[in-house]
Amino acid sequence: MTQAARSARRHQAGRDVALQIGVRALNLALGVLVTALLARTLGDQGFGQWSTLLVVLQLIAYFTSFGVESVVVREATAEPEREDEWLGALLLLRALLSLPAIAVGLVVLLLLQESTSMLVAGVVLLAQTPFNVGTSLRVAHQLRVRNWIPMAILSLNSVLWAASVLVIYLLGGGLLPLAIAMTATGIVTTTLQAVAAMRVVRPQRPSRRAILRLARVGLPVGLSGLLTLAYARIDQLLVFAIAGSAAAGLYGAEYRIVEQAHLVPVSVMTTLLPILSASWKHDRKRALRISWRAAEYLSVASLGGLATAIVVARPLTVLLFGADFADAAPALPVLAGAFVFICFGYLTGNLVLISGLQRWLVGIGAVAFVLNVGGNAILIPQLGFMGAAWMTLVTEAAVVLATAVLLARRVGLAPPPLSRAARIVAAAAVLAGALALLDLLGVGLAGLLFVAAVAYPALLLGLRAVDLAEVRSLLRERRAA
Repeated sequence: MTQAARSARRHQAGRDVALQIGVRALNLALGVLVTALLARTLGDQGFGQWSTLLVVLQLIAYFTSFGVESVVVREATAEPEREDEWLGALLLLRALLSLPAIAVGLVVLLLLQESTSMLVAGVVLLAQTPFNVGTSLRVAHQLRVRNWIPMAILSLNSVLWAASVLVIYLLGGGLLPLAIAMTATGIVTTTLQAVAAMRVVRPQRPSRRAILRLARVGLPVGLSGLLTLAYARIDQLLVFAIAGSAAAGLYGAEYRIVEQAHLVPVSVMTTLLPILSASWKHDRKRALRISWRAAEYLSVASLGGLATAIVVARPLTVLLFGADFADAAPALPVLAGAFVFICFGYLTGNLVLISGLQRWLVGIGAVAFVLNVGGNAILIPQLGFMGAAWMTLVTEAAVVLATAVLLARRVGLAPPPLSRAARIVAAAAVLAGALALLDLLGVGLAGLLFVAAVAYPALLLGLRAVDLAEVRSLLRERRAA
């Protein structure tokens, strides 16, 4: 990679991050609308089957990548003259992993299917697995900080998928047409990604050394990521297997709302991670201050969402998914509580990687997986999908606590000052109380959401939970970094 390219990355970083955040926000809004259409198209039972198929697809897709893309970025940056070889190793490794992944996926589908249409739809979705190898070439744009190209392709995928879902909804289609549409959309956009990447790189046949290093270094990262994905999504499969497809549909609908909200921690960490990485070795105190600020911003976003979800869960669920999904509403506040810990998990997880403690993530993920599966096996038969919601909250809290203790003991990371955190909690509590009162007075969903959007920032500023000068200063630091 040339010096000119390095210089371009430095100048383009700020605009690149802003573009990613904007595109993700638009895709989040579109994703919520698509989820609502899917729920109305399939009903609770069909949506439960669809949600379960998507979890299987997510696990299989991760197994084929296994976290090695991040390793390739690191190695290609360290050895820019061998970039084409590292990309070739990435493609070869992903292609090899796709074969056992498809076999495992077929076995899981046979075990989970409860109808011929569900089985056939699952097979169609699995058909895109070999084509997903081409998505690895987005690394070429990432290395050049030209993420607008993958973001444009992501947006095209979202638009094509949304249009397909709308047509199928209007025609009264079911699982199989949706599976065909998703697979076709994925193949088209993956092909575009590969063609765009091949304009700037030419992957070469990798050496044995490159393949072995990629596999060896990527193994702990991949295992920890796979365990994280497994304990985060295994609950959907367990609800489906234990409580049935209707319960899985109700749970999947609420989980999708929270899943879309991952935009918040992703955006925060995308902005702050470069500063943390640059400061960790040379200015640990500065890195600590930035970590505190990140924790506070994540608290602001997640606690505000929790306060709102407690009050608007039922009308929001009915608005998005229809009256048939009203019984799912109690799960939303619990999952919103889990989202608070998910936000902190993004921060602590990145700090573990920055500090070189990633091997510990495998053990933490394994314990979390056992805890989640065991807890769900006990609670789902008793509480239905609400048992899965509560276990999600317990598991995410346990993971954050474990990583926080690890960071405190290994690198001396101290918790942020409690005074600011207390003000944020107070602002969220006042918001929840005000919304509950307005709800009792008969204010509708639109009014409640408007009050939340206006009152929460005012409460944060009024209680001095947020300092605008600090936000501007931090953004200036990021540009300087």
